[in-house]
Amino acid sequence: MQKALLFASVVASFPLLAKTPNNIGIYDDTYFIGSYTNNINEQAYDASEYEELSDLMSAEAKFQFSVSVPLVRLGGMNALMGSYTQKSLWQVGNTEMSSPFRETNYKPQVFMMHQGNYPLFNSIEYGYRHESNGRGGDISRSWERFYLLLEKLGGPLEYGIEGWYASSLSDNPDIEDYIAPYSLWMAVNGPTGTIKVKGSFNYDTHRGGVELGYSYPLNPFVNLYAQLWNGYGETLIDYNHHQTRVGLGLMLHAGIFR
Repeated sequence: MQKALLFASVVASFPLLAKTPNNIGIYDDTYFIGSYTNNINEQAYDASEYEELSDLMSAEAKFQFSVSVPLVRLGGMNALMGSYTQKSLWQVGNTEMSSPFRETNYKPQVFMMHQGNYPLFNSIEYGYRHESNGRGGDISRSWERFYLLLEKLGGPLEYGIEGWYASSLSDNPDIEDYIAPYSLWMAVNGPTGTIKVKGSFNYDTHRGGVELGYSYPLNPFVNLYAQLWNGYGETLIDYNHHQTRVGLGLMLHAGIFR
């Protein structure tokens, strides 16, 4: 808990900016929610060396933090960037199991970012990302991706489309049967808050996942945040596991930097 409070105080000491090639910014949604899933993924741990994770609670905390930083500024709104995103599922109320973090996904990226007035979009990214859960044995999950992301950021309507090529799938060779090689997102910003939807669907296997979020500003720094997830691939351990999750908590508010 002390580490979490220290991290929050450090974050609050910086201007909270949306991702930009000219400054440190929040790269992806950064939030902490209490949540409930209708289908906790116990079977992933039953046959593994992590037998202590075979009696899980359906109620758990879910949080994500994400930050980007320019590594080499190239003039104007162009830069070689680095980012780090971490998503965790925490059995905080499961005191009989010592409240373990049952899954954490680590996602560092190196990429080029260009922001400007392009047709339909104002931000372009392309680069490399690694994502893994840092585990071994039967519950190790990881993949490498080269990606292209086109986005329209700022204003009442925001959206993005991303495609990628995946490699190094030995831990989960069938992951693309459940998570299609693209994702879409759209957000509507209004006086009563922001509604955001993102997800993907594999038309060959008829599998996919979608996340719906609603955020309402409480002050210049923090939003009330509600989230609904349905489908496959919420985290790497759940890439082939279907569930519905609902959650409520807080999200850091990222202002637009222009």
